[in-house]
Formats: sequence, structure tokens, C-alpha cells
Amino acid sequence: MSLAENIKTIRESRGLSQSELAEKIQLQKQNVSAYERGVKIPTVEKLAALADALHCTTDRLLGRDVS
Repeated sequence: MSLAENIKTIRESRGLSQSELAEKIQLQKQNVSAYERGVKIPTVEKLAALADALHCTTDRLLGRDVS
């Protein structure tokens, strides 16, 4: 899966709305939506913040989870 698909899938599995995730990482909801649509790519700092907020690794978000 792509980064965009992984963000959305993991967010939904955690029961978070786009707004709730955006609040956790101090962004506007529109940015989370853009990440999930693949229109915008998060910076390294925001990728790390997304992983923390979603309780997963950056590797998992990037589709590199080997477990």
C-alpha cells in the first residue's frame, strides 16, 4: 500500500477522524485529507508525528513493516 493508503487505514483502525488526527499533530484537517489522497507528502517531522499519534512506526506508514 502507499503512504496515503496506510495513513488512512491506520487512522481508521485507531478510530480517529481526520480532525482528531490533525489536532494531535497540530495541523489543519485539510492537510491530513491531502496526505490521505496523496496530494501532499508529509515532511519528515510530520511523518514522525503521524507515527507517534497513530501508535505505529514510520516504517509501517511507509509500507516497510516486516512483521
